[in-house]
Amino acid sequence: MNTVAILLAAGKGTRMRSELAKVLHPFAGEPLVLHPLRAARRFGVARSIVVVGHQGPEVEALVRARLLSSEGRGEGWAVDFAVQAEQRGTGHAVMCALPILGDDVDGSVLILSGDVPLLRAQTLQALALACGRSSAGLSLASFRAADPAGYGRIVRDPSTHRCVAIREHKDASEAEREIDECNAGVYCVRADHLRRELPLLGADNAAGEIYLTDLVALRARAGEVAVVEVEADEVAGVNTPEQLTELEARGRARGWIS
Repeated sequence: MNTVAILLAAGKGTRMRSELAKVLHPFAGEPLVLHPLRAARRFGVARSIVVVGHQGPEVEALVRARLLSSEGRGEGWAVDFAVQAEQRGTGHAVMCALPILGDDVDGSVLILSGDVPLLRAQTLQALALACGRSSAGLSLASFRAADPAGYGRIVRDPSTHRCVAIREHKDASEAEREIDECNAGVYCVRADHLRRELPLLGADNAAGEIYLTDLVALRARAGEVAVVEVEADEVAGVNTPEQLTELEARGRARGWIS
């Protein structure tokens, strides 16, 4: 398997009300950032690229200390680091990882978030398999939200039911805001598509950022984007101390963490 994981961990996390970078906050005894990295490793990923920004040296030092030996490898996999010096959106964050990814990777790339600690290896496997079967060379995870406010919506063609785009909440129409199928922010995409099409993404949106979600619409024009629906708890992100505590309790109740 030739799959690389790119983990987005550059954000400050101001809603955590702490000077500590969000991904360094402890969850079930380990910093948030380590949980999705371990899920990727359990799936079988041999190499990950962590995109750092706020407190980047501290995040890198922690990952190296906890997961890697002095030779840069530990527990059977390699971790590299890319820097997003300016926070310009998720698409820009992945662009920052492309020089580290290089041109020799010809398989698929998993794109993960550093604040999603309950993500499971079997979901990454399902995404990788779906990406391999997808004529668009892209798969993504979705979930159903009781209150979808704030989430990107999965927009589907009414006749084919295929995913044709992801619309961020700020940019969604009133009809699109009624959609309860939401983007989980977890993707698998062929590396060649990523290298070719990420530079085509613009920032013509309400946030003025480069959205990684815009890649979905580009790929949907070329083929069928695969959607893997998962449980909301598994892909829930942490934005506040209260959410962290609640999500840890839910993970323990479900037996996903000990």
